[in-house]
Amino acid sequence: MIFTFDSSQPGAPVLSGAVGALRAVVKACAVDGFGAGAVASLTVASGVATATYAGAHPFKAGHVAQYAGATPAALNGNKVILSATGNSVTFAAPGVPDGAATGTITSKAAPAGWQELFSGSLANVIALKPSVPEATGCVLRIDDTTTSRARVVGYEAMTDINTGTGRFPTEAQFAGGLYLPKSDATTTAARPWRMYISERVMILAVAPLGTYLETYGVYVLGDFVSSKGVDPYACMVSGGGLGVSTTSAGSVLDGSAGLVSRTSTDYACYVARGALGIGGALGLNKLGPLAAATRLFSGSSGYATMPLTFPNLSDNSLRVGPVDLYQGGDLRGVLPGVYHSPQPLIGGGAFATGQRVVGQGPYAGRTFEAITVGDPSSNPTGVMFVDISGPWGV
Repeated sequence: MIFTFDSSQPGAPVLSGAVGALRAVVKACAVDGFGAGAVASLTVASGVATATYAGAHPFKAGHVAQYAGATPAALNGNKVILSATGNSVTFAAPGVPDGAATGTITSKAAPAGWQELFSGSLANVIALKPSVPEATGCVLRIDDTTTSRARVVGYEAMTDINTGTGRFPTEAQFAGGLYLPKSDATTTAARPWRMYISERVMILAVAPLGTYLETYGVYVLGDFVSSKGVDPYACMVSGGGLGVSTTSAGSVLDGSAGLVSRTSTDYACYVARGALGIGGALGLNKLGPLAAATRLFSGSSGYATMPLTFPNLSDNSLRVGPVDLYQGGDLRGVLPGVYHSPQPLIGGGAFATGQRVVGQGPYAGRTFEAITVGDPSSNPTGVMFVDISGPWGV
């Protein structure tokens, strides 16, 4: 199941340059949920439940809501929202008899079910790991004790909030951990964010500059789809540059999932170990479909090895493809849930962040959400897509 969240939802935590703001967003989406409130009525007709609220609710079609307190009990638990209006939502209720539910019924935006380790042991620092047994078991540690940006590292295992083994990246590779940008302002001014989470990986999108609120960096944290199949070290972290106002210079570190890093050593993406399971942390490059050069954003001009048009002339289509991860000559795996387009998608308002596209052909049955991407200090230069239907393969 894919859990999707964004900063426009009622009750969503506010991302800002304040200490702890990013930790609050991650914890709400991965562990706690948000937007809890009472359900005014819950009725079932022909296998579809309609929940009505006295006021606003935090749900959109495709979101996951968590219901509690209802009788029949089959109406409780996590439910994928089929449709939403200003004060009501629907979800599938197969096998539930028609009629009105009873009880003190509540709902909230459902969390993705991750484990928080060492809760409360260090202010504004969080350690997380997936709870499903098939996950690698690696731990993500986010240090949000400063303004403007947080730091992230992975560990193969941790014994307390400050101590672990198998760190990636190592201190020598990237001192202090990779950066997750929050805001160019050290105030409580809100910045837009989006989060997409499965049981094993999270995709965090942040637009940190107040001047360019449609320019997102997108960071993948957690397990990825390994070429090896069973792979106990297929866990990655990615991060941004040294600040939140980076330029397009090739020397700038940027692990954004919307960016190709075909030959660059400034990848800002690290995996716990190589495919052989020996040694330690290694850098990962990203290669999208038909990528022509290093450090170009999906959907930007010049991205592809050949001139393309949008839409494609012969069939009026948008073309997308998965993003490969590689180390030297080893195709290590694939970014989960992330898709690039080799077509030029910026200009003329072709796509806006949050716009959804229904897949066809090999992507039939999937829905993709667009994110406009680029270096934070300028207008968007590209568009990437996240599969909000799943599964992602991890």
